[in-house]
Amino acid sequence: MDSHDRSLFVALHIFRNEGSMKQLELPLKTRRLVLRDFVSEDFAAIFSYASDPEVTRFMFYGPRDETDTRAYLTRILESQLERPRLTWELAVVEPSSGLVIGACDLTLENECEADLGYVLGRPWWGRGYAAEAASAMVQAGFEQLALQRIFAMCDVSHNASQRVMEKAGLRRIRVVKAAREAKGRTWDMWFYELLMDEWCSRAH
Repeated sequence: MDSHDRSLFVALHIFRNEGSMKQLELPLKTRRLVLRDFVSEDFAAIFSYASDPEVTRFMFYGPRDETDTRAYLTRILESQLERPRLTWELAVVEPSSGLVIGACDLTLENECEADLGYVLGRPWWGRGYAAEAASAMVQAGFEQLALQRIFAMCDVSHNASQRVMEKAGLRRIRVVKAAREAKGRTWDMWFYELLMDEWCSRAH
C-alpha cells in the first residue's frame, strides 16, 4: 500500500466513525501565543520561514520557493474543509506583534493516534515558543480530540527539536535507522511518544 492509498484507507476508516470524531475548538491560546487556522493572507509569513535554509535544514522539504509555498498553503486550506478532518495544521501567532511566526500540527493516523509537528521562523528561536505551541497541541489532542497516543520524530542531530518534544511531555523511545530518504541522504531519527494515560497521570 503506497502513501496515497494508505491516506485514503485512513480517511475511509475514520469516516465510518465520523460520528465519534471530535474537532478542535479554535483558536487555541497559551500564555504568549495564539494557534489558529491558516488563511490565504498568511502566504508572505509562511514564505518568510519556509524559504529559509536554516529553518528547513532538518525538514524533509525545502527551502521552498514561492510556487511550492503557494501549493503548500493551498493544501492546508483544503485540509481545513475535510470531513472528517485529519490534519490540524495551525498558524502560530505572536499576539504582541500580530505576526504569524510558524506552524504547529497534529496529523491523524487514525481516530486514536496523531503525529505532532512544528516549525518556527528563525527570529523567534530560543524563546520557548516551539515548546509552548507543541504543549498546547498535545493538550488539545488529548482533551479535545480524545487521542490515545501522540508521537513525533526528529533527526538524531536535531538537539533543539528533541528538547521541544521533551518539554511537551513526549518520551524518547528509540532510534529509527534509515527512517527516510530525502535531500540526498538517509535520515536516522529519534521516535518520541506520549500516551493518554501518561499525560493524565502527569496532569493530575
